[in-house]
Amino acid sequence: MSGSTTSPVGLFPLSYRIGNPTPGAPSLTLDLLVYTPEQTVRGTSVVTQATNPPLDLQSDVWGQYTYLTVMPPSSSKILVTAQGNQGGPGSNSIVTFKIQLVVDHDWKNGIANYQYYNGQRWVSVENAPAHLVESVPSYALSALPIPLEPGPVLLPYPPITPLYAAPIHGAIASGDLTQMKSLASLAQQQLDQLPQLRSALDAAKDEIGRLERR
Repeated sequence: MSGSTTSPVGLFPLSYRIGNPTPGAPSLTLDLLVYTPEQTVRGTSVVTQATNPPLDLQSDVWGQYTYLTVMPPSSSKILVTAQGNQGGPGSNSIVTFKIQLVVDHDWKNGIANYQYYNGQRWVSVENAPAHLVESVPSYALSALPIPLEPGPVLLPYPPITPLYAAPIHGAIASGDLTQMKSLASLAQQQLDQLPQLRSALDAAKDEIGRLERR
């Protein structure tokens, strides 16, 4: 059964390392920017392998994600489905990369099935373990609320500061008017909230100082 959230929170980055430690096995680096209002992802992938000649396949990636909720005692999952090529969805390049990534509700660990075109044929990699690289604060990921079972996953997003500059430039480059409008609106909301954010930060610092003086 598929569920959905009702409280999208903007944008946050994720970076995964996918693959088995077996010598000579392919390794996948998947860097994504998650856009929660539309449940879409954009980013890059790099498939490497110590072969002769060595493999180094870089792709621009786009896709979507959905929530998979199941009956207890199983836990909820998130399914990310994406594809990639040289130049992104607006280019005329053929698709050279496909992935289905199933991760836990906290986005930290999962299993991936992916395919890549090595210039001569499609190569499939199945059941490759995926691990989130802690390039974002670990406390942000550990602060995720626990989803209710059964039913939709509620707020399964790390409370990470949205990164608007990179996706806005990417949307401009792609010519995607809808995405540009959405990102511009979100960025303006963040700018409008800066005074309140500064006030809240000052209050938090005062409280931290008070507690540390105890």
